[in-house]
Amino acid sequence: MNWHAPSLLALLSIPCALAIAGCSTPPNEVMQFREGVLRATTYTQAQIYCDNKSQSPRWLGKAPAESGVLFRCE
Repeated sequence: MNWHAPSLLALLSIPCALAIAGCSTPPNEVMQFREGVLRATTYTQAQIYCDNKSQSPRWLGKAPAESGVLFRCE
């Protein structure tokens, strides 16, 4: 019996659990940050999102941890 097998299985299951947990929202999706404020990964993505609504983006700054940009379509 190989005594390394249980520890190897535990090590392989950690990345799988992290990958599954991180897949709830695609990173390139525009999402609501708070009431009336949206978050996009890039300025271009925010511009396209507002263009599709026949509106213009109003830039509100960077998202926390520089995870994108905050904006509002007006």
